[in-house]
Parts: sequence; structure tokens; C-alpha cells
Amino acid sequence: MSSSAPRALPSRRTLIGAAVWAVPAVAAIATAPAAAAVSGTSLSFSATGYQAPMCMAISDATVRADSAGVAASGKLVTLQLSGGFTFADGASSSTVTTGSDGVAPCGDIRVPTGGAVGTLTASAEEAVPASAALSASPDACVLFTPRGSIAAPEVPAGATPVAGDFFLRDDVLYRQGVGIVLREVAAAGALAENPAKSGSFLLPLCLADGSAVVLDSANNAATPATGTPAGATPVAADLFLSGATLYRGGVAVASGLVAYGQLVEHDQGSGLTGQFELPFRDADGTARLYRSPADEVRTAYEFGQPGGVPVGATPVAGDLFAADGALYRASWDGSTPLKTGALVTQVASWGALTPNPYFSGQRLLPLRLVDGGAALLDVLAGHVRTVAQIPSGATPVGADLFLAVATLYQADVGVVADNVGRVGQPVLAAAGSSRVAVPVVAPMPAC
Repeated sequence: MSSSAPRALPSRRTLIGAAVWAVPAVAAIATAPAAAAVSGTSLSFSATGYQAPMCMAISDATVRADSAGVAASGKLVTLQLSGGFTFADGASSSTVTTGSDGVAPCGDIRVPTGGAVGTLTASAEEAVPASAALSASPDACVLFTPRGSIAAPEVPAGATPVAGDFFLRDDVLYRQGVGIVLREVAAAGALAENPAKSGSFLLPLCLADGSAVVLDSANNAATPATGTPAGATPVAADLFLSGATLYRGGVAVASGLVAYGQLVEHDQGSGLTGQFELPFRDADGTARLYRSPADEVRTAYEFGQPGGVPVGATPVAGDLFAADGALYRASWDGSTPLKTGALVTQVASWGALTPNPYFSGQRLLPLRLVDGGAALLDVLAGHVRTVAQIPSGATPVGADLFLAVATLYQADVGVVADNVGRVGQPVLAAAGSSRVAVPVVAPMPAC
């Protein structure tokens, strides 16, 4: 986590965790001018690229004209913008005249919403043209619980947070601290620990051509999931869904899936088992469990029994299902020391199940209750407690985090990030860790 405190942006674009996330209102990507022509008149900009927050203005761009290495004054230069960028009058072109030093200000260049990327081009009669890149300032970061955040300047503005430190923009997958990881990505599933327990995490992806690949977080390498039907939906880790059939490694491992929940490692009460469970519901409403890497499927043991998971229940995470405002736990074969049946009632919605960031061995599921209150379910103990410092009606995100009115709150702590637009899937920051990472982007402004 960065400990610097750069100058904050104007309040209209205050970013998440401003102390670690803010950038100057206008930032030049580089300061080296474009290469001058060997002879004759040439044009150059004061930087190879310029940035400013969406809906604000780039105001420090200048163009210079040189003739045989000497400043060319009085040169009429035409400026052209692309990518939705405009000058103060709304036009995409402008004409400026160089001064005695051969330099002319380009004027205010308005940055459009949506995180656009464009070009500023300069041309003049009998002169070598020049161009500079234009873009919106990055607006992404990775937020952690326990509290902290890391800016993601490698991620372009307007990206969609995916999971952990991954973001997606225009079919390109980005990673905080890395930049571009993979192109031609049409869809991403849930990031989950590798069922092989290799210490890495796996992200299933569907590419633009319909093929399926699995990205390994340890080396950012994508491996084709050969045998997976074209256009399959990425589910989690190395799992894909085609129709109602679940595939792993190109092989059908479960069928009849109508709905599925979160893939998590099973805990028998005495520790993690190395088996990852995906809860799902089949076409007739039966609650079922799939286990990886064993590739086994069973009907939830308590399904249909008094107090057990009812018909048509919604799969939540691991061995948890929801029905009629209650959360139920099922077992694989009945031989479990954990409480099964209804664990908590009056549940309106839930977030992602993650380890407790503060207490090793616990796992938390954040809840919104029907009365709007916030609560945390200790899944192993089957105990639920209401929490303070969370606004009524807040949306549970994951771990101990809740989102309300563009603000992230931590249970019993309060605000940990403001001006939040979208959040992605909370996941462990590393295998074996209890620290949870959440990808976040600022709200998309309306210019």
C-alpha cells in the first residue's frame, strides 16, 4: 500500500482512499517532446500524452514549431482531436498561432465520460505533423480489509472491476501492478483458489472467439480449456457452464444446473479439506453439491428432510442455500459436526463468503436483514450478529464490507472508502492469507 499523499483531485472527482489514490488534476504521461524532423519545419507537443479526470480539462498541452532547429514564430497550426475529446467550445478542431518562442497553447481539452482514449494531432503547411495520446486519468484501486488500498494506474478509466486485482475494459483484462494481462476477453467468471492447492488462483475466461481459457494468477498465463463447448459461461476457477452442463478440463462433471452459487473450499469444522464445493439447483428444484477436484456430485444430504434445505432453494456458497428469508447449511453425507438446517432467518441478501480478515479459522458471510440492518454470519459456528456503523439497507459486499450511497463501510468501523462507483468480487489477497482484496472503481460522471 502506498503511503504517499499526492495532491487530491477536485471534490467532483475525489477518488477512493484519496490519501493513496489521488492524482493531479492534469498529469502529463511523459515530458519528452516528439522527435524533431532532420530538416524543414517540424511540430512537437510538450508531452507524448496527457491525462485529466473524466469531465474535466487538460489545460497544459502546448505545441511547438521549429524550422531547422530554430523556433518558428507566427506558424498557423491546426489541432485535431479524436476519441470524443473536445475543445472548450465543443469543437474537435482548432487553429492556433505560435508565438515568438515557436510555442502555442492548445487551450482546454475536455475529457469525455466513459474513460475514452483519443489523440491530439497537429498539422501545418509544409511541416512534419505531430501527435500525442489523450486519456482519462485512471480511477481504479484495490481495497483491502483489514483497511488499506493500492492505486491501479495501469488500469484505464472506465474499467469494470472483476475480482481481486483484476479489471476488464474493452475486451482487455488488466491487473493492478501488471497492466495488460490478456486481450480478446469477452467474459470472466469468479476468481477462486486453484483446487490443486498450488498456491495460485484461477480465473475462467471466455474469449471473443467463444473459446474457453483459464488464467493462472501465479504467472498470468492463460491455458486453453480444450474440450469446453464454444461460448460456454465461465463459472469459477476452471469451471465452465454450457447449457445446463458443468465442464472442468473440457470434461462434463455435472448436469442439470439451473442456478449455482459461489465455489469455496469445504471446511469440516476442523479445518479446510482440500475439496471445493459448488452448490447448485437442478431443474426439479433439488439442492445439489459438486466437489472439485474430486469431480463428484451429490444431492444435499438433508434435502427434503424436516428442517433441511427446501425444494427450489437458491444456492449461495459452498454448502449454503437460501429459501424464504432463511439460510440453510447442507452436508455431503450427514457426517458433519457442524449445524445443518436453518442457520439464520430474516435474510434479505448476502455478499461473498470469505475468511474473517481478523480471526483466523473463521469465515464470514455479510448479510442484509429484512429490516435493513447489517449482520455477519460466522458460517462455521452458525452464529449471526448484527453490526454497527453500517447504514440501513446497505448492500453486503464480502467479508465485513458493505456498500451504501457510493461509500464502502466496514462492520463496526464505519467508512473506509468514499466515492465508490462499482466493486468487484472480494477474494483472498493470497492463498493461506485472511486478508481480502476488492477491486473498486470510482463512479462514472455525467459531463
